[in-house]
Amino acid sequence: MVKINESLNRVFLLRFDTGREAIARFPTSLAGPPHFATASEVATIDFLRRRLAFPIPRVLAWSSRVDSTDVGAEFMLMEKASGSPLADALGDISRRERGKFARTLGQCERQLLQLDFTHYGSLYYKRDVPARLRAPTLLEGLPPDDELNSMFCIGPTARRDFWEAERMTMDIDRGPWQTAEDYMTAVARREQEWISHFGTAHILDDPNRVLPGQGTRDDHIEWLSTYTILVPILVPPDREQKRPVMWHPDLHAGNIFVTHSNIQGKITPTIPLALSSIIDWQGTCVGPAFLQLKVPPMYRMDDVPPGLQSEKAEAEDQYKRQIHHKYYEVSAFPLPILNMKAREERVHLEDIAQVTWKYGLTPCRMAMFRVFGRWEDLVPGTTCPVQYSEEEREVLEAYHAVRIRYQELVGGLDIEFDLGEFGHVESDRDFEKVRAAVEQKKLEHVAQGKDDEEKTLLPLVWPYRDTLRDSEVIPPLKLS
Repeated sequence: MVKINESLNRVFLLRFDTGREAIARFPTSLAGPPHFATASEVATIDFLRRRLAFPIPRVLAWSSRVDSTDVGAEFMLMEKASGSPLADALGDISRRERGKFARTLGQCERQLLQLDFTHYGSLYYKRDVPARLRAPTLLEGLPPDDELNSMFCIGPTARRDFWEAERMTMDIDRGPWQTAEDYMTAVARREQEWISHFGTAHILDDPNRVLPGQGTRDDHIEWLSTYTILVPILVPPDREQKRPVMWHPDLHAGNIFVTHSNIQGKITPTIPLALSSIIDWQGTCVGPAFLQLKVPPMYRMDDVPPGLQSEKAEAEDQYKRQIHHKYYEVSAFPLPILNMKAREERVHLEDIAQVTWKYGLTPCRMAMFRVFGRWEDLVPGTTCPVQYSEEEREVLEAYHAVRIRYQELVGGLDIEFDLGEFGHVESDRDFEKVRAAVEQKKLEHVAQGKDDEEKTLLPLVWPYRDTLRDSEVIPPLKLS
């Protein structure tokens, strides 16, 4: 048994005397809700294999109840995915092949649209969810005596944000929901409840949180109340745009496996690329189509890091990413989604409503302001219930400009030191060496201050603070 990964889950490769291999996975406390995360993922995998013959490794054994197994922990024992991770092959694959594979991947995910669910939430075996938490129906038009109806149900969402930190023990609405409006309102009510009791500074907050204009508890609660007023308008009237849809929640290149060949002892992907498996369905939920359907990070335009190459090379890279992004969209998304007006603004506003406290109010206010700017596309001939005075616009734009400059600093540090979200350092790297290098960069940054006042301020707004060594308290900041 060899450990091959540890993040949200501890993952081990098992080799048997027969020569067969399997994957054993144990969720950590960060993986999601006990019982529900594992039970939902196992049911989702089984359902997709039965209903669509979807390319997912089979679950060989599992338990979502710690006290019901000799292992003493939740676990999943799965077949090893066939093929090799796409992430291992990306450097050897031409842009042309990547573009072709965008279509292949999109066509595979589009199969999920064949599932016409009746409610929003996560999928479970019926036996794993109390009757009071089960939706009464599963799929539109599915006969009551169908085997799937007797085995599966839609229950509470297993998405991590509904269970994160203190939310785990809070009495909040986790579904299942009958309408998209109910789901979106539940997100806002959840965050209002959490902020009112637990909204304090945390080391996992976004680095931008130290900037001015990020809001008090009352400010966040008020903003979320305004958001709930907009919810019925943000949800499109077209059923195809809002119907309950299942989509892979984390389709990065490490979760996509492609067929390979062994040539002279070297494993290389077969060309053209052929999809063999898609893994890691943890946290999968059924949500409104216009919010669920997203382009994977490897093809998404907003994931292109700036400043890594010459302007000409960067422009060429951006152009190819645009084409591949569109390849995937056209292959995976139905026309009602592709043709939806102001979809990007709606999706971004709903995304940020889930994490207002972590990221601060400036991006929330800007997201709502962008919806205000597209109001005629949302509800032609009407007046937006949220209005902005000239002074409010100027202040918001000033805060936003400061945040953009700060994001550029953070982005540069992430690239230079290969940092993950919020300064995360992978476990296989020398943390102390990275810490020392970032600290030296901080000293160089502070030394560039124009005067003593600025040199005093710069360390306080430095994005990556050593929380074990740095005892300075970040004071409230005001934009002058």
